Amino acid sequence: MSGNENRNDYELAEMEKKYEEILLEKPESNSFSLLAQILYTQGKTDKAIGVLIRGLGYNKNNVTARFLLGKIYYERWMIDQAKREMEKVLEIAPDNLEAAKLLYQIYRSEDKLVKALETLSAAYTFHSGDENVLHEMQDIKKEISKMEGQLSKQVFETPVDSRKIKDIETDSSSNNEEVYTETMADLYIQQGQYDKARAVLEKIFTNEDDRNLAIEKLEKTKLNKINLAAGLSSKE
Repeated sequence: MSGNENRNDYELAEMEKKYEEILLEKPESNSFSLLAQILYTQGKTDKAIGVLIRGLGYNKNNVTARFLLGKIYYERWMIDQAKREMEKVLEIAPDNLEAAKLLYQIYRSEDKLVKALETLSAAYTFHSGDENVLHEMQDIKKEISKMEGQLSKQVFETPVDSRKIKDIETDSSSNNEEVYTETMADLYIQQGQYDKARAVLEKIFTNEDDRNLAIEKLEKTKLNKINLAAGLSSKE
């Protein structure tokens, strides 16, 4: 190990001790995020997680800490926890591009392409000069268009033998019913066809509470898109 590495290790150890003493006297201090970063740099990941969770109990809106915690979760393949933290980061700081990129990757890995696109699009409003984000948006739009084509084909096929409706005599049997999915609703929302999206949601959710919650979310999405188109923030 070189002299520089020895010095860096010594400095990190001293800084760790310093911030631990600060938090011992004042546990609500925002210094916890600095201590967590030092621990993470040293490879003391488990200890860093503990520091972050305790610190966020006092400082729930600390974006730096939430992002680091989400990043650690992601690196450990704790995807649900990572997604939750990145969503919270973007609620507090919607212009946080790194959080948006990581959340985009998570949604994309889950095949939630519409959510992935919405996440990048929201970030792009704050970083319109970022060519990489623009290219990613273009790529995922192509994927969604391809999926739309496949979905349209699926809708006009029966679930029994996949024969096209035009080749089947029209009757009143259940075999000719359309297939309704959340993906279909997401695609209608992306296209701005909110009435069709609502109709799909009403078909999917038989439980009244779940149906009302889904429709409420749809209305909020519709309002946000209208506000963005008008050049307003979603909070206005």
